Amino acid sequence: MYPSPSPAASLPAPPPSSSRRVFLGFNTKTSFSKVASSSSRLSLTNTQPWRTSFVCSQSSGNGSPLKRTTLHDLYEREGQSPWYDNLCRPVTDLIPLIESGVRGVTSNPAIFQKAISSSNAYNDQFRELVQMGKDIETAYWELVVRDIQDACKLFEPIYDQTDGGDGYVSVEVSPRLADDTQGTVEAAKWLHKVVDRSNVYIKIPATAPCIPSIKEVISLGISVNVTLIFSLTRYEAVIDAYLDGLEASGLSDLSRVTSVASFFVSRVDTLIDKMLEKIGPSEALDLRGKAAVAQAVLAYKLYQKKFSGPRWEALVKKGAKKQRLLWASTSVKNPAYADTLYVAPLIGPDTVSTMPDQALQAFVDHGSVARTIDSNVSEAEGIYNALEKLGIDWGHVGNQLEVEGVDSFKKSFESLLDTLQEKANSLKLVSPKLSLITTNTQNNWRHVNSCINGLHFNSWNSIPIPWKNFTIHNFCIKKFTGVIERRQVITLSVGLLAGAFLQHSSSNKDAAAMAAEFADMPALRGKDYGKTKMRYPDYTETESGLQYKDLRAGNGPLPKMGEIVVVDWDGYTIGYYGRIFEARNKTKGGSFEGDDKDFFKFRLGSREVIPAFEEAVSGMALGGIRRIIVPPELGYPENDYNKSGPRPTTFSGQRALDFVLRNQGLIDKTLLFDIELLKIISS
Repeated sequence: MYPSPSPAASLPAPPPSSSRRVFLGFNTKTSFSKVASSSSRLSLTNTQPWRTSFVCSQSSGNGSPLKRTTLHDLYEREGQSPWYDNLCRPVTDLIPLIESGVRGVTSNPAIFQKAISSSNAYNDQFRELVQMGKDIETAYWELVVRDIQDACKLFEPIYDQTDGGDGYVSVEVSPRLADDTQGTVEAAKWLHKVVDRSNVYIKIPATAPCIPSIKEVISLGISVNVTLIFSLTRYEAVIDAYLDGLEASGLSDLSRVTSVASFFVSRVDTLIDKMLEKIGPSEALDLRGKAAVAQAVLAYKLYQKKFSGPRWEALVKKGAKKQRLLWASTSVKNPAYADTLYVAPLIGPDTVSTMPDQALQAFVDHGSVARTIDSNVSEAEGIYNALEKLGIDWGHVGNQLEVEGVDSFKKSFESLLDTLQEKANSLKLVSPKLSLITTNTQNNWRHVNSCINGLHFNSWNSIPIPWKNFTIHNFCIKKFTGVIERRQVITLSVGLLAGAFLQHSSSNKDAAAMAAEFADMPALRGKDYGKTKMRYPDYTETESGLQYKDLRAGNGPLPKMGEIVVVDWDGYTIGYYGRIFEARNKTKGGSFEGDDKDFFKFRLGSREVIPAFEEAVSGMALGGIRRIIVPPELGYPENDYNKSGPRPTTFSGQRALDFVLRNQGLIDKTLLFDIELLKIISS
């Protein structure tokens, strides 16, 4: 819950105390050292620069600006921006860090949980907010917004000097919204408006439901820090969402819409190291501590590829800036590893490294500055592939870490709200209990109950939009646990949303059918691992063993041997988690417009494609769409997609397909393709 239950309709004014708030009195020409000498309260554990513990102090003190450090060299020589992964009061503790080369700040629910629960610096504002009748969660957001605004003010000179290229402060939407697409959009809009600072980044998690949120928020001209990225596949989706958002914005000047993609590092090693120890042989154990950096290096390679070419050049002409890679989770978790392991090997231009205290101190003390990110890409590829051969599923690793990351932030968020409630009690304040159920919200719950129980779409239309987005995911599932399965609840929610927006509410039966059809994902069926000879009763089987079903019958001629056919296609590893390795409705090999779109084409009878693909297309009529289930013997020869088409056109798709084809285990290599015959070109 944010300070307004309907953030899109009624955004809160700045906190009442903000009128009495005094920001630091300096402009872009004022030296930070002058401000620091009188107002900084950094707690130092000794007098040696950077041999410090940057903690939130509870008493006043004097700080002093620090001398030139390796952080300055990091930015000036190699083009990498060092950021600080922490924020607490007094915010003026950041001033010595800025003097020493820090150029931005990241925050998250865990950081604020630690800051607010361990410091008395928030007590005065918190007491005032509660006495004004604010509930606990609303009070939390006002505490956070003030810190973010004050930090933005400190970094404003850097933002101005770099013309919006650096000097950002990040604040994250509620972790409760990690699987709520529209709720995340509304939260991002609210935070952007209430913080009201040009150098704020709104953090959005890179969960699958939030990828569309990123596109929409970017299209609205809001700068975004995409967080919790753990895999190359998800990273590519994040880049595409950024590019799609820029293209959809309609803005003639894109120079003020920027983004960073926070690629997490150390947590990858933490998980994969445990997996390698279970595998056991020396070959596996020798790869411990190498997975995270290897994947990060390949992420930078992907970054270079995606931010080049005609599509990107067209955006550059409108002032677009690259979505910089930000290395997150840079502190070392294993004490046996070098304390700069996740900083030193990842230095490169147009990147950001956000470091918590441990990593920041270590790098300033004994880190060396040199471009390392692409110094040995082949070695990184070798490590990445070696891990795959040992059975490490990078997609599974990314999914597990994402779930754990979201869950960790949710726990920190809930813990902080409990802490604030306890603080209210200890301060003997009369505080509304942590609850979403107010007089207004009770009415909304009653509407939701009637809507779900009877699928009454007319009643649903009377519920405020933010409540539709928030309520279904956060209340209904809890309410009906044990009565309706989660899949049914999701299907119901999709049906409700579809009915509300399309006004398709002729009957409960129609609505339920519509919901079921909308939620159906037939391409993800058939995941009976090892059963490569499964028969599907609604498919036609040919003599070769190919199974097919026409999703749409064509009304044109059939292609002849020797003719060139143009097709659009998608592909799934249906025998292994149903992962998509190629998407339809996109060009296959270039950026083209209009009639010049370069879809996949091949000549029938030329053996340019896998046997199943040629057999399927040769029996299709122009304009038809055919779904085929491909057993391994009709698929890619020697389990190598480079030997025959169709080939995935994205890095993530290539990785997803290659993992299945080359795996030596018991993975079912059955594939599924959807093929649309677009054009026949006579020879």
